[in-house]
Amino acid sequence: MARGISKAEISEILEQGCDERVHLIEGTNRNKYHLNPVQYETLLQRGSCTANLLTRRSHGVAKAFLGKYNELNYENLLEKQSNRLRDLVGSEFNDPFDIYFGPSGSDLVYYPLMFQGMLNPNKKLINIVSCPEELGSGSGYASESRFYANYNQFGEKITKGEFVDPKHISEVHYLDARDKEGNILDRSRSVKEIINANTDAAVVGSLVFGSKSGIKDDLDIIDPDDGTMWVVDLCQFRVDPKLIHELLEKGVMIMLTGSKFFQAPPFCAAMLVPRKWSEELKQVEASIIEPYGKLFSAYDVPWFMQNMREYLPERENKALRLRWEIALDEMEAYSYWSVEQTDDIITRWAMGVMARVEDSAYFRLMPDQLKTNMSIISLQVWVNGSALNNTQLKELFKAITTSTHAGFKNGIKKVFFGQPVQYGERSFIRLAIGAYAVRAFLEEDAIDLHNDYRTIEIIEEFAQKMFG
Repeated sequence: MARGISKAEISEILEQGCDERVHLIEGTNRNKYHLNPVQYETLLQRGSCTANLLTRRSHGVAKAFLGKYNELNYENLLEKQSNRLRDLVGSEFNDPFDIYFGPSGSDLVYYPLMFQGMLNPNKKLINIVSCPEELGSGSGYASESRFYANYNQFGEKITKGEFVDPKHISEVHYLDARDKEGNILDRSRSVKEIINANTDAAVVGSLVFGSKSGIKDDLDIIDPDDGTMWVVDLCQFRVDPKLIHELLEKGVMIMLTGSKFFQAPPFCAAMLVPRKWSEELKQVEASIIEPYGKLFSAYDVPWFMQNMREYLPERENKALRLRWEIALDEMEAYSYWSVEQTDDIITRWAMGVMARVEDSAYFRLMPDQLKTNMSIISLQVWVNGSALNNTQLKELFKAITTSTHAGFKNGIKKVFFGQPVQYGERSFIRLAIGAYAVRAFLEEDAIDLHNDYRTIEIIEEFAQKMFG
């Protein structure tokens, strides 16, 4: 008789294999996002841009995967997951690319710094970072070659803020996403100026397409022949696959996660690296990456990158493989629907929600909302003529997401939405649907906004009660 896999066992595994953001906090039995990843049955998920939990489908995937895990060869499992991801995002017309895994999107930030260190060990390293305030919480530290957390994927303590390798650090140029009024800035000119001023340096150009609020950099500034190592953050993964194909053709490295739009529990990430970069990297000495053995396993890089694997520990990560199994299953289910079908559903959902928001005295849509991805709606909360600041929004977020609420349909009693994002002195929250929710609308061939409207009512009620 097959062994049953309990929720407690799944929960224990999902607490491992990443930094402390996945740990459940003693006394609350929730992580830092106020979620327990296995308690999904009565929760409305409208915060896929922040963190996710199991769904009815992925709970079954987790049980099946863990039930057979001990029979699997880890290296073979890695290759199968890589091939599934390659099939989902690749194109038969593309040049080949390789997949480098990471426990979270923040970890992927280290890869181009490691790569430039290998290829240009004696050059100054310049890292241009677009939209820093809209990236993941750890990306700033990682961009500066610092540890971004207090624990690594192996469960070992590290010192947040310390340089991974004090002998090799990056000079970072941050380019803000928005001005003080919240308008989206054009960063193209600044990027070019920094590159032109550092022709003798090893430059990483880190752009974003689909940030926390869905901001999209102008990707036309990418020049594949200017010597820059271009990286585009698609970690929210709310894009047409055609964009991925176009970027790979330009030699651009792409950061993806399966734990945002595709709703795997936190966190799982992968860097798509055009084969031309892997071929160059394979030819050089790699001892410079040895300090990154505190962050990466040899299994995170492709099997044929033996020069890199030599300096990284051979340590398996069962939790990361589980999260990717969940993400890949959702990606495959989502891929059965056409881009036209999914875009139409997302747009209908967004227009319905924005219409309700615009009728409320408690909300203001962020400027340039229609320039961003429609699956994320970003809004300020206003009470008595003033916008709530970041501290107030954090209090509001915690109060709502840790409470039970009446008035929902389909057995829903709790709600989760996108945590506050700060820009300057101001801040906003987000309503964001993920792939599982989009598929549910498609399968029902209808969009019922009752629970979304009830969520908006709850935010209004709590804002008035707490700050009115």
